[in-house]
Amino acid sequence: MANESTTPTLNDVYYSAIVSPLMMDYAHDWVVATPLLREFSLLGQASNAVDVWSLASDMGTVGANGSGVDAEFDATQGTDLANTALDSNKVTLTAAEYGVMRTITDNVLEDSIAGIDWLRIVLNDSARILMTALEYDTLALLDDFSNVSGSSGSDLTIAQLLAAQTGIRSRGVRAPEGVSFVLDDQQVLDAEAAFIATSTSVATYAAATDRIFGSPGPGPNNGMSNGHVLSFRGAPVFATGLGPTANGGADVTGACFVHSGPGNDPMAALGIVWKRMFRLETDRDISLRATEYVATMRAGVGELFDAAGTSIITDAP
Repeated sequence: MANESTTPTLNDVYYSAIVSPLMMDYAHDWVVATPLLREFSLLGQASNAVDVWSLASDMGTVGANGSGVDAEFDATQGTDLANTALDSNKVTLTAAEYGVMRTITDNVLEDSIAGIDWLRIVLNDSARILMTALEYDTLALLDDFSNVSGSSGSDLTIAQLLAAQTGIRSRGVRAPEGVSFVLDDQQVLDAEAAFIATSTSVATYAAATDRIFGSPGPGPNNGMSNGHVLSFRGAPVFATGLGPTANGGADVTGACFVHSGPGNDPMAALGIVWKRMFRLETDRDISLRATEYVATMRAGVGELFDAAGTSIITDAP
């Protein structure tokens, strides 16, 4: 039969879809490294930078078998002591501004999903954008440690993971609350492949992963919620694909470092300073018949203690 009334013929009154106010998420890296940083606050203070100081060592270099302390502080009865100067060092964390603006016309607010839903969407999305920008700056610090594990052009190995962690201890760093790994996605794949290979090679290491390395115990939900993909010798391992590459794109970067915590903070490797917390403001443009949504924050990240971290640089995909 012909001439039926269908949705194409009645498209003026037929709604092709009802738009749900719940937005599907878009792919992105979770913020995994920034929460591990030691925090400093400049909120309400008349400066955009904070100096973090430490005393210079008078005891030589840790790991040098006592060089610098073997005889320098020996005293002799009845003899004046020589003066030892008290020196200090410092690092400076400087806050920079991050910002994003969305301009939404009145027609969109009036003719689409409810305005309150738009506000929620813009708020959540703006916060994610700025925190991801800050996370990238944090990840860019991971290849700056002077101590490096890994080999350019070669896949990450278990031995290199081990060296990255034990190197921190051998440099005299103490971390009562442990250390953390932040690795590129490719490095995680390499590590998982290495764990599988060693645990199935019984002649080489009997049950290597669970008895020798305590790995790869999965993180909550196997990293699907917060990037915590596994544990290595009791240290959490976080995965990210957001970090910058190295050596002209030939390698990817990660690190093992002392994360923030009450017991760790005196030797925390990385720090973050907050000058302005995230905020969302609106500005009405009458002639444009639109509303500007402006999100900003001020923060800065930097290295606090070089010996407390080991860069891990290995082959890119």
